Parts: sequence; structure tokens; C-alpha cells
Amino acid sequence: MDFPELFDPDLWCPLADRERRDLLARALLEALEGSPGVRETRVEAGTVDRPYDYTAVVDTDVGNLKTPLWSDARARIFCDPSIHTANRRQLAPGLELRKAADRLRARLDVRFSLEARGLTLKLSPEPGVERTWTAERARFRDRTAVSREDVIEKAADVDLRDLLAHFYSGPSLRAVADDGTAFLLPAASEEEGRLVTLCIACQRWSEGAHAACEHCGGAVETVLAARPAKR
Repeated sequence: MDFPELFDPDLWCPLADRERRDLLARALLEALEGSPGVRETRVEAGTVDRPYDYTAVVDTDVGNLKTPLWSDARARIFCDPSIHTANRRQLAPGLELRKAADRLRARLDVRFSLEARGLTLKLSPEPGVERTWTAERARFRDRTAVSREDVIEKAADVDLRDLLAHFYSGPSLRAVADDGTAFLLPAASEEEGRLVTLCIACQRWSEGAHAACEHCGGAVETVLAARPAKR
């Protein structure tokens, strides 16, 4: 990606908002070069409750695809000269653009099939997971249904409540068993989450899951960083 402004705070921060959006849109179009159905790209404002965030938009032959690109909070930190340059570079818009392009690329060529029972669509939302959506209209039984099935590899040792919470896509619930045992099922997230490793000792963070802190070697905690849904 030949856009040095997307990785250098000194080159990025003096740019006006329109210049930043145009630069991100050109870089996204280059990153998606060769992907099917792509006509043009642009960068829009975030959701109603986060208007200063950036959203990546791809105009395709069948409509627009969108994904969160860069948050206003990250933008403020990236241009804050009081923060160490190395920490600021971890939040560079170019890094987030690469991730957004990967997410969009995976959604630009999702295969579906029309069968006697209806329409079936399969995709892989994350490694080791196959998601199947089925829309079925059974005239004989006068029944119409849309179902989703997630097949997870190597999930034998995972707590089923945690597994449900990871793939759940509704509002927050207090789930109660027949014996009165309850647990919280949190609301779904609007943003594709990312794994972040937090250091307990030096308070630094790094992208992805790590066994120890990359900076000081201390104990860490790995969490899924995602924006909570507004419902």
C-alpha cells in the first residue's frame, strides 16, 4: 500500500477531513483491486450515535457494502503529540484499512445456491466456523422459515454459555434454566470485533492474542474489543 500518509502521524494529521476521506477511499479501492463487483469506494460518517467515526463503503454492481473503518477515539490519539510515536503508530488508519479491506473482500463473493427446499448461503465469519443461512418456503406444509446454523470446529472443551454468547445476535437477556440457574447473555455487537491483548503490568496493549506482553513480558489479558450495540 503506497500511501505513507496512512501510517505517519506527521503526514496524516495536517490533512483536512475531506483529504483524509479521499485518501482512505483511494487506498481501499487499490486494496480491493480484482475483487468481483467493485465499482468504487468511499468513506462515510459513522452511525448516528458516533458521527465522527469513519465507515468504509464499497459500491458494487448490486448495492453498497459497509464496514466500520476508524473510530474518532483512535483518530484523536493518533494525532495527540503527547503520546509516544510508537504507540500512535499502532493506531494508524492504514492498519485499520487493511483489516476493513479483508472483511469486505470476504463478503464480496459469498456463494449461494437455489434448491428445491429454498435458498442456502454459506460463509465463514471467522476461522474454524462455517455459517449457513437457509430461506425455505414449504408450500405443502404452508411453512416459511429462515434459519441460521453455525458449525464450529474443535469446540468440545468450550463452555456452551460462552459459545452461545460469542455467536448470539440479539438484545441482552437474562437466561434462566428450569432449576433457576441464570446467566447473562450480552447484546450483539454492531462492529466486527478484534482481539486485543492488555498488559496488566505496564498497561500497554497490542493487536491479537499473545501469551505474554510484547513490551515487558508481563502477564496479559486477551479480550474482544467491540462497540456495544445501541438498541
